[in-house]
Amino acid sequence: MTSFGNEQEKASETPSLPEQLTPAGGPSGEPRSIDQEVAQALGGMSMEDIMAQSVSKGTPTQPRMDPTRPVRGGRPGARRHHQEEKINPDNIKRGKVVAISGGNVFVDLGGKSQGMCPLEQFDTVAEGEEKKAVEIGVEYEFIYKSYDAREGLVLLARKGAVQHGAWETLNVGDTVEALVTGVNKGGLELRVGSTTRAFMPAGQVDTKFHADLSVFLNQRLKCEVAKVDRADHNIVLSRRSIVEAEEEIAAQKTWEELTVGQVREGTVRSVQAYGAFIDVGGVDGLLHVSAMSHQRVSDPKKVVKEGDKIQVMIVGLDKDKKRVSLSLKGLQKDPWEEAANQFPTGTVITGTVKKLADFGAFVELVPGIEGLVHISQLALKRVNKPSDVVKEGDTVRAKVLGVDLDKRRISLSMSEVERETKIASGELVVPAAPAAKTEEAKPGAAGAAAKSNKPKKILKGGL
Repeated sequence: MTSFGNEQEKASETPSLPEQLTPAGGPSGEPRSIDQEVAQALGGMSMEDIMAQSVSKGTPTQPRMDPTRPVRGGRPGARRHHQEEKINPDNIKRGKVVAISGGNVFVDLGGKSQGMCPLEQFDTVAEGEEKKAVEIGVEYEFIYKSYDAREGLVLLARKGAVQHGAWETLNVGDTVEALVTGVNKGGLELRVGSTTRAFMPAGQVDTKFHADLSVFLNQRLKCEVAKVDRADHNIVLSRRSIVEAEEEIAAQKTWEELTVGQVREGTVRSVQAYGAFIDVGGVDGLLHVSAMSHQRVSDPKKVVKEGDKIQVMIVGLDKDKKRVSLSLKGLQKDPWEEAANQFPTGTVITGTVKKLADFGAFVELVPGIEGLVHISQLALKRVNKPSDVVKEGDTVRAKVLGVDLDKRRISLSMSEVERETKIASGELVVPAAPAAKTEEAKPGAAGAAAKSNKPKKILKGGL
């Protein structure tokens, strides 16, 4: 497993963001309340004033809701009728679908009561694992929203559907669908249903920072009601909580699937000096700079950039510490596999100086393979420091002195090439080796024997 220790700790630090758009977390790192979020986003302004500054793209700004305004389609008596009939918006009732017309579903609520519910709400409700459209004659559960006295219909919302209306039905924790109608310095202006205006602080838009919130204009977002102020008719929404829940589900599924050696598609979330963080399906993994390429990588931003979709290999997993190590070079052919055949000992190569060190210079032979010219092999003369002879980017010729495939090392010599070149040109004359000295011949064994047989003195006694 690729170890990234301190790099992971650095990566966990949240980068500083503009104060206005800082995600939901205080200076101490503790989560802030929604009231603190709203206060920071408004910057001392009222919600009405900041919405007045919203920038929109052809979407008409809705008027502020008047609490004395009668329910749509009715007279002031419509609300009184609603109260007299004691139709509680929080009540959940069952009704049978009797007709479908003009984008609405008409419901028999029993007795003389009939209701109407938008057809689109049936398309967003999951029945088990499948989404089922509305069926005539089938009973469903509905939430009472209001009463249209002119039409004599109870306005309904489908229970479990993404809510599309009605101030009266909104409560903290409800899931609603809202249309983004404007962008201001504090966040987004939205419309819930046809008239209800709402505000979303920038820190509640997503789990990640967006420098330009205008990308959300005219989009329908699934949100959670974070705050309802019925006295001032203000609604605060959060999309962040919805995204966090979706990401958590996706992450749990991904952790169950991840295995070492697996190849997955990921999205580059951020790029640091030591590598890049890749989202591989709700889980962030570290692609260390050393695992980006077989070649030396000086700047990770030259290899990947934020938003890139890339294929990566899982090379390390620590499910207890929630760490994933990734590799790009694991998907590339290893140039060292053919190094011994490409660069046999004694071969003279041409390469590029990639890096200088106190003990020598690293020369790239081919992309992904570098050899070391030790300082003692840089020149025939004595060299005090490598920069006296070469600099990064120089093209040089060197002889291969040895290849160690296990340690992935190649030893090179520039002085050997210099020596051979000077000898060939006659600039350097190599003195002939001195003749070997021969030893004087020693007396043979026969001579020695004859000498030893010679009488040392004249024998006496005659013949």
